[in-house]
Amino acid sequence: MVHDPRLTLATSVSAEARATMEPLGRMFAAMPQQSIPTTQDGFDQAATVGAAVQEAWTASAVASLSPVTENDTIRGIPLIDVRARDKRDDGTLLLYIHGGGFVQGSARASLLMAALMADRTGRRVVSIDYTLSPRADYRTITDQVAAVYEALVESGQAPGSIGMFGESAGGAIAASSILKLRDRGVPIPAAVLLISPVTDLYAHGDTHITVADHDFLGGARLRAVYRAYASEADFAEPYASPLFGDFAKGFPATLIQVGTREVLLSDSVRLNRAIRTAGGVSTLDVYEGMPHVFEQMVPDAPEGRQAWDEIAAFWTAWLTPGETGGKAAAR
Repeated sequence: MVHDPRLTLATSVSAEARATMEPLGRMFAAMPQQSIPTTQDGFDQAATVGAAVQEAWTASAVASLSPVTENDTIRGIPLIDVRARDKRDDGTLLLYIHGGGFVQGSARASLLMAALMADRTGRRVVSIDYTLSPRADYRTITDQVAAVYEALVESGQAPGSIGMFGESAGGAIAASSILKLRDRGVPIPAAVLLISPVTDLYAHGDTHITVADHDFLGGARLRAVYRAYASEADFAEPYASPLFGDFAKGFPATLIQVGTREVLLSDSVRLNRAIRTAGGVSTLDVYEGMPHVFEQMVPDAPEGRQAWDEIAAFWTAWLTPGETGGKAAAR
């Protein structure tokens, strides 16, 4: 039998994380490789199946958290308002952009991440159900996120009380949407959390090579979904690849979380360096042996608990209920 390096975990990984990651890894490895869609109908069908699988996989975890949810629409864009049961939020708000490689996922399918965020931080979460690629490209999707944010501010939610977060593709969308808002002259959120974010659609980072054999992401499929989100001619556009933004013009306080076992590690390293070099505030929070978006995979393992503690502390440090502009506006 040929050894699959994706199934080998470092001895430095906690026993609690290992107990979850090992069976999940075997399950992912056993799944047949799906063909890459070539038509809109094909992408739609794959997205429908993927959402159903994700909802089924996370159903018990969501049920254990028992979040209070409400479906809503802002400027024609559907969303889900998520709050932790039996916890009173402090008036701050977290705007969530889900992952899924730009072509899959939904606010409903990604409810676990929103529910965990609400539960672990005690804050209200608004999850945007943006239009998936290739039906919409990076221009339309970032416009949708910007529209929801602007509507929240116009309704009285102070920018200094708003944080934005997203994982994987959602991290790219979150960062790029903030750049777009800033360039439009809109007061930006006080803080942004990027979990295992995509930042460079060229995929030029070192770990796209060095970690490729050990990550379930990567390869031709990753490149295909990037091209569904933006044409290669636009890969250097900051609203598509936020790594290429001009951060000297202003950007919120940033927390980037990532694991050492993912091809997107370099995306995180390079974005953190770009923000700091431009004089911004950014923290790169790297977790040993952890895979892509481990925060929802092993939330109760030592690695997951530490990550969520860092996230909660980050929001507390940067979000101020009722303070227009927040600390980010002072830079």
